Formats: sequence, C-alpha cells, structure tokens
Amino acid sequence: MITLGIETSCDETSVAVLEGKHGIRSNVVSSSLFRHQPFGGVVPEIACRHSLEQIDFVLEQALKQANAKIQDVDLIAVTQGPGLIGSLFVGVCFAKALSFHLKKPLVGVNHLEAHLTANFIGHEAPERYLGLLVSGGHTSISYHEGAQMKIIGETVDDACGEAYDKVAKILGLGFPGGPIIDKLAAQGNEKAYKFTRPKQENSYDFSFSGVKTAVLYLTRRQKSMTDEFKRDVAASFQRAAVSWLVEKSIAAAEDMRVSDIVVGGGVSANSRLRKDLQEAAGREGIRTWFPPLALTGDNAAMIARQGLDLYEKGVRDTIRLNADPNLRVKGRKAS
Repeated sequence: MITLGIETSCDETSVAVLEGKHGIRSNVVSSSLFRHQPFGGVVPEIACRHSLEQIDFVLEQALKQANAKIQDVDLIAVTQGPGLIGSLFVGVCFAKALSFHLKKPLVGVNHLEAHLTANFIGHEAPERYLGLLVSGGHTSISYHEGAQMKIIGETVDDACGEAYDKVAKILGLGFPGGPIIDKLAAQGNEKAYKFTRPKQENSYDFSFSGVKTAVLYLTRRQKSMTDEFKRDVAASFQRAAVSWLVEKSIAAAEDMRVSDIVVGGGVSANSRLRKDLQEAAGREGIRTWFPPLALTGDNAAMIARQGLDLYEKGVRDTIRLNADPNLRVKGRKAS
C-alpha cells in the first residue's frame, strides 16, 4: 500500500510517500520560515503563497526520492485542518485534483492527531496510552484506547509553543522562539527567577499566558537586558513551562492507569522536555514516546500514516472535502 501524504497547514509545504505503515520512502518539506522571520511571526498570506508556489515542486521531489511514479499511489491523505485557511486550501484542492485524476481514494486528516501518530511510523502503537500534544498553537492531554480518544486536558489560553515564541520576542531573541530559548536556557541559571504556577479548574488543563506576562513585567523592571539576564530568564521560563507539562502528564497517566505517554508536536523537539519527562516517567515505570526530530514539526509522513489508519477503519472522503481551519480533535472533552 503506497500512501501519498500532503501537509500545508501553516508555514511548511510537505509531501511524503509512505509504504505500508512503517516505510518512509520520502518526506520532503519546503519551509517558508525564512520569509516570516522579519515579521516575528507567521504571516498567513506569505504562507499561502509559498505553498501555492512550492507544492508542484515538492511533489516532484518526493516521488523522485521515493523512486515512484504518481500512478503507483494507492491512497491520498491530506491535512484538512486545523491551520491557516489559505494554506489548507492549497493542499486540499491539490489532493482532490490528484484523487479525481488518478481515481484514487482520498482521506482528510486532522494534523494534530497525526502529530501523535508520527511516533508509530516504524513501531506498533500501544493499545492504551496517554497523548501529550505540544505545538505552537495547541497543548492538550488525551487518553487513547483502541480507536477511541478522549481529551482530558487542554490549554485555556496560550499554547506552550506560542508562549515560547512570545517570550523570545519579549527578550529580543528572534523567531521561532522554541529552539532559541531551548539553546539559551542551557547556559542560564534556571533558579534565578520563579514563576507562579497557574491554577485551573480542571487539574489537567494548561495556561501559559500568565508566565509570558510575568516575563514581560520582569523585563520592564530590568534597567538593562544583558546577555546574562536573557540566559537566566530563558532558563527559568523553560524550567517552569516544562515542569508543568511533565507533572500534569505523569499525574494523568497514573490517574488513567496507562503505562505509555506519547508526545507529539513541535515542542516535542525540546531537549529539556525530552530529558525531564523520560526521567520522571521512568521513575514511575511509564514508557515515553518521542518522534524522531525530523517528524516533530509539520510533515507529510505523519499525515500519510494517520490517513492510512483512517482508511483502514473505513473512512473515505469525496470531492466535497473542504479545508477546516478550526477542525477539532475527534475525541470528546472529559467532564
């Protein structure tokens, strides 16, 4: 079974060729990040135009690297949402045109769910597990059993990755903030500043807006933002943010009585999160799953893998498939 994955949810344009569930024959990503950096964030119009310009080329490169022809494709999987509407339209329309021309089945994919599924390329998924999704726009904890998924906690304001970007902007570090702060934090004193733990009604929900605001007020009181100050703030912020992710994930895993925590999303590349969660989970006898670094960001290989799973469960989409920038994860929120 050859699945063609297409991902254009935000600032990446990606096409992948997946053989079966575990063989990535190609996974080509064209990023428009360099075009957004002067603005300190993603500009939707620029992202959309980049996808429109690049998608033909990316498909050609993906097929070439996979040593495949378009006629070899058995299934087309495409990101339906969530994301930027213009970028999503490019991928969805492209996938529908291919499906119609090739007379091949089409499946729309929620790319947030696919971030977790990225862990299962090359590995069999556990029957029951806890999912921790941490990305630029989303942070959530979910319980998975078989084909069922239930959201048990999510962010009530800023997502974790969004907070990283905003803190980096406040400190004048550039964009995207995640990799910059992760690197800078390793050189700073993580105990220099203490940030108050936010309180939520649901113990598994997250809030990162407060810590971002605390960093803003801290920098306003600082007479001079020295390199040492920036390193210490980065380290202290990262310590706080990661500790909240780790503690809530471990508590949820114990509450749900699962022995696996599966992590996905751009922030899953964070070195501190990988280290601290693995150590904390290991002490409780819980196994942690992190995708390879190449699959932490938005990519088409994870879309192909999730699309194949849905196809095997009987999911089919038609030419009426539409992009949905607010597409929700199909699991329900726990009461």
